[in-house]
Amino acid sequence: MTKVHFHQLQGAREDTIARALQLVCELANEAGKKQHSVLIYCPDAELASSLEQDLWQHIPSSFLAHSSALDDHAPIYICRGEEPGDYHDMMINLDSDTPSWFSRFEHLAELIYGDEALIQSKRERFAHYKHLGYPLSFSKVESPPANTMPL
Repeated sequence: MTKVHFHQLQGAREDTIARALQLVCELANEAGKKQHSVLIYCPDAELASSLEQDLWQHIPSSFLAHSSALDDHAPIYICRGEEPGDYHDMMINLDSDTPSWFSRFEHLAELIYGDEALIQSKRERFAHYKHLGYPLSFSKVESPPANTMPL
């Protein structure tokens, strides 16, 4: 059965969106270290474009191999709404809705960030998963401290 983990990002809306993309990179990187494939569900074209840039730049000396084309069979697949192909290990959901095929994954990461409408939809998703008996966990993700320059 799919294990569902909710990650709630703290802070202002603009900060949480940027931090959500960083968290996606961190989660994908950790999954990759364990040889797990990752599907990132992100139907929003602008957000997906920002995510691709972050995946290229997340590790200064390298990059996280990814693609938005299912046929590329990349370790990280940015899914814009189509079928998930052969991905089964981890799904990271950046949308307010969850696709009907989420249960094929061993792990589902739901990120809570942004405006109140998105936050409310994630609350509803939590209740839905709980009602269906999925194992749930939750954590609050604090924003990293701002870099300060010495005077």
